[in-house]
Amino acid sequence: MGKERVIVVIDGQAGSCGKGKIAGYIALKENVDAAVTNAMPNSGHVFVDEKGNKRTFRNIPVASINQETQLFMGAGSAIDIEVLKKEYEENSDILKEREIIVHPRVPLIEERHKELERERIRSGSTFKGGGACLAEKVMRDERLNFFDKFGNIRSDETYIKKINKVLENGGSLLIEGSQGCDLDLNNGTDYPHVTSRQCSAAQMVADSGVPMSAVTDIVMVIRPYPIRISNQTDLGKISSGKYGGAKEINWKEINSRSRADFEEIDFTETTTVTKKTRRVFELDIERLKNNILINRPTEIALNFFEHLNADYCGEKGNYKDIYITRYEREFINWLESELNVPITMLGTGPKNDEIIIRNKG
Repeated sequence: MGKERVIVVIDGQAGSCGKGKIAGYIALKENVDAAVTNAMPNSGHVFVDEKGNKRTFRNIPVASINQETQLFMGAGSAIDIEVLKKEYEENSDILKEREIIVHPRVPLIEERHKELERERIRSGSTFKGGGACLAEKVMRDERLNFFDKFGNIRSDETYIKKINKVLENGGSLLIEGSQGCDLDLNNGTDYPHVTSRQCSAAQMVADSGVPMSAVTDIVMVIRPYPIRISNQTDLGKISSGKYGGAKEINWKEINSRSRADFEEIDFTETTTVTKKTRRVFELDIERLKNNILINRPTEIALNFFEHLNADYCGEKGNYKDIYITRYEREFINWLESELNVPITMLGTGPKNDEIIIRNKG
């Protein structure tokens, strides 16, 4: 793109805010030169193109939808090889012969990791083995194995040189964050109902192997009604925790508030990985302010705007050209006033082009 640029996309709440949509949108709109993830198979990032074709990414960057983008997996990743194989094969039409460079310290999740989590965790988990795998990495456990190669995905000792070469050449890098700030191990809400690591922009940058000084943009993705994973699992009932001081509501109430036609539109959600119905809450503005302080985003993408008013389902275009009702305008203005960060994108549906663009100023 001519000028060094590092764009970080993170989830400002507890995950499932639609990072995949925003990462894909930026990858195509900005034509980013390279992209990196630090993901584990306990989360999935979804991209839906304009025709409705859906792709789910667990380790591979969503930005792979731009076939000119170089692809990396950072040291914060953990790979379940069977999951990666499936993901690679499902997206082979866009990956083609492209190489994906993996940091040499990316560990492999094995069955013992999943078994250990199923035995011990009752505080909210997808039981995909990521936390147990990272624990072995921290303990320098000799049983731990590291990713080597599959297809055109390969571990490379020169990873740091290669990813920084993009910036040295004046290129752009998209860092795709994983999970969400309210699940952060140190700063998330309601410990121990958190994930196994930190989810901040700074941590994602550090895990990617690029300097913080190179970061130019931090895009925080949020939603009007944040979610948490279900308390119901294949192992029985667990507790995924509260949401700060926010009241738990239900999808029927959101449908009603948005004035959705229940026969045609039902906003009820299930998780990408476990397929269980998500818990949903009122917006906790104090939690959001806390995450703003930690991450200092340069802009906010408000996805699921249609949950405020079902009439905006699938709406697209420029904000100034679209009639926005008084309630929605007041909600946006209130958020910007409270957070002191511009809301530049309003996601109105799962498809890449279902988005309303606002100016930063």
